[in-house]
Amino acid sequence: MEDFAQLPGSATVVMVVNGSPITIQLDGTNAPITAGNFVDLVERRFYDGISFHRVVDDFVVQGGDPQSLDPNFSGQLGTGGFIDPTTGEERTIPLEIKPQGSDTALLNQTFSDPPPVLSNTQATIAMARATALDSASSQFYFNLEDNLDLDGRFAAFGNVTSDFSVIEQIQIGDRIEAARVTDGIIPSRVSAIVTDSTLLNTYINQLNADSLPLQFGLGSDGDDTVQLTPELNAQNPVGTILLGGNDTAIGSESSDIFYANEGNDSLQGAGGDDRLWALDGDDVVTGGIGNDIANGNVGNDSVDGGAGDDFLRGGKNNDTLTGGEGNDFLIGDFGSDVLIGGTGADTFILRTETESGQQDAEIVDRIVDFNATEGDRIIVAGDIELSTLEFVVLDTDTLIQVTGGDILGRIQNTTPDLVRGATLAVGSGDLGLGIG
Repeated sequence: MEDFAQLPGSATVVMVVNGSPITIQLDGTNAPITAGNFVDLVERRFYDGISFHRVVDDFVVQGGDPQSLDPNFSGQLGTGGFIDPTTGEERTIPLEIKPQGSDTALLNQTFSDPPPVLSNTQATIAMARATALDSASSQFYFNLEDNLDLDGRFAAFGNVTSDFSVIEQIQIGDRIEAARVTDGIIPSRVSAIVTDSTLLNTYINQLNADSLPLQFGLGSDGDDTVQLTPELNAQNPVGTILLGGNDTAIGSESSDIFYANEGNDSLQGAGGDDRLWALDGDDVVTGGIGNDIANGNVGNDSVDGGAGDDFLRGGKNNDTLTGGEGNDFLIGDFGSDVLIGGTGADTFILRTETESGQQDAEIVDRIVDFNATEGDRIIVAGDIELSTLEFVVLDTDTLIQVTGGDILGRIQNTTPDLVRGATLAVGSGDLGLGIG
């Protein structure tokens, strides 16, 4: 059988329609192929902009035909599916329905008894298909009522946990503004940088949720002081944006999202998994407790993760990154940066792209507290092989250098053998490099 993408557990997808979120819980335990196909399409951003082309009162709302993205398409919507770019052909999946009492789902078989584990009840999501049992591709439908006559013939694979009233208001032509996976472990997400699958998925799910086109808070052009609360976070699910001025943003015990702009800003997380982005200016960014993502961006910034497994970036200019407690990830990006891991097994990332042409050992990124016995790692990220790197002694430090070329980083108070043994080269397309 074809090697279909599968979802072995559960996952949450948030779909935004008419400015409002719809939360869908996918059941990969009982429909791994069907749920896995849907997740893969969401991960590809396939559904963004696609319209609902069929609405039947007291029956179903159906969408997912990519032909609805073509303003010049004049045919009948409901015939299109996902064209796999690797094959150039439409991807289809088998009809997958698990009968009650069975350990596995039946493929390409219809039945009337016993009832399926996943029924076409109100507020469930299921795959649309043509006559052929294995013709489902990208089109799906929401059940507006209990449609039990579809059971055993059409594959349900999840249910709407909120807000079903948004679905009840959908009209033909309404579009999916965005769809994102916001919870769950997705097997296709793999990184040599963030090797812990749970942590990798936590980071990506957080960033996915932040990218949804939903309500955000907005500061002024003055020197604002903003104190967030869980209630304000619920009102502004994709965060608070600060504008000009030297702003101070103080987080809550829940997960906070701040975006600062011009000015020398102070962003202070507290509890929860915070996402903190500065922009221009010399900013101070502090994560607090939780698995935080923080980025100084432009300016000479100080970025401190605090407690938890944090992902920190410096951006442009000369930054100081401090991981603190936990197993942290530190990327200096551009400029002459100081990387301090703190306690725990930390990962220091040196990018060949940002150190291109660098020949001065005094201004390359410096790793201050590398400790191989704590499990610290050094990642060289770019289109390079480990065999092309040299580990050169300079006073009491070790330089990582492309053979006869660019100096990528300076690791203080350690020997080449220790650095070499803890260094890994990864490609520039590694999923971890997109975090933060």
